Amino acid sequence: MGKHILLIGVDANYPAVGASPAIANVTSLQQTLLTEVDGLRDDHVTVLLNPDLRQLQHAIARMTYHCRRGDLCLIYYTGRSVIAPNGTFYLTAQDTDNANLTTTALSSDYIRQALPSTKENLQRVMILDCLWLSAETTVVDHPLTYSEATLLETSPMADCNCAVLTAQGSAAAPWPIGDSGLSFYTQWLIEGITSGLADMDADGGISVNDIQTYMEQCLEDTHGSLWPLMMGDCYDLHQSLMEVRGYSPEREYRRGLEEYARRHRGHLPVECRNVLEFLRHQLGLSVAQSQAIEADVMAPYAGHQSNCDRYRQALLTALSLEEPLGQPLKKWLRHLQGELSLSYEDVATIERCLLNQESYPQLAPLLTGEFPRLPEHVSSHHTNGQPA
Repeated sequence: MGKHILLIGVDANYPAVGASPAIANVTSLQQTLLTEVDGLRDDHVTVLLNPDLRQLQHAIARMTYHCRRGDLCLIYYTGRSVIAPNGTFYLTAQDTDNANLTTTALSSDYIRQALPSTKENLQRVMILDCLWLSAETTVVDHPLTYSEATLLETSPMADCNCAVLTAQGSAAAPWPIGDSGLSFYTQWLIEGITSGLADMDADGGISVNDIQTYMEQCLEDTHGSLWPLMMGDCYDLHQSLMEVRGYSPEREYRRGLEEYARRHRGHLPVECRNVLEFLRHQLGLSVAQSQAIEADVMAPYAGHQSNCDRYRQALLTALSLEEPLGQPLKKWLRHLQGELSLSYEDVATIERCLLNQESYPQLAPLLTGEFPRLPEHVSSHHTNGQPA
């Protein structure tokens, strides 16, 4: 069976306060699919980040053109979507005009027409992890009401031409986002694939019905304001979409390590290492095996940790020179934050740790190596590391 997977993330036209999880959703899901799904290769997966409408249409047409009998045709979209009173929904692109959705957004009618005929015996699946909005109001960021949400279930896409999986949020939390920076729906989808728990019937493959059942259980237990929806009653819901890889001690240890590394941004506290050591012993892995896995998993975090250490050292330097920090030093630290590509959460964690110290003079002995070079307009007001 051939596999054709299109992952689309659009964080443009995002009206809600705060950052959109769209790009992070796509990046994490792509990595998970390539790592966890048996037989999936890089050339099976196409990724579009903030595409315009023409690129969206071209990608869908190109993918469906290459589909053959028995192939999997999977489209995952995460971003901002609008549903009209007739059930037609629109997936926004980078260049979508909110006042003219019919010609500047990707409509479900276009997708339905572009997908191959049901006679081709294809597995057609769409997963839509969206901020669902209503087209009935003049306010473009108005979340769906409960009655409007039922339009999704009667959408023209809800036929045997395609199985559609999505979720509807509440008015208070129209698109809930977890601590990982991913939306809840995609976060649990990734965890289900990674752990194999999404294979609800334990037959070695994950079907549409498996995903829907798994998501219902997860979201019911963790977030009462997000309801999974499935459309496509005529679709073979039990046909396997993807084969999960078999069990191995190395993979189980890696999964645990990846979870802790992601949760703590590459830093493993003592309690996490204790759990991992217990897991290593129970799985029968040698120390050398666990160290090799850790080196591979932690490699992407090495640069980030180095940048955090540089910022921590710079903050120590600044605090040894001046307390409280004046505007010149604050601006220098913010500029350094940008150079090091650190998030505000990274910086807040570092600052919170250091600023909780009882007295700043005690921080000076902690400095090692050379002081970071201060900007001229700051250093000219200090001599020998002390205020002038």
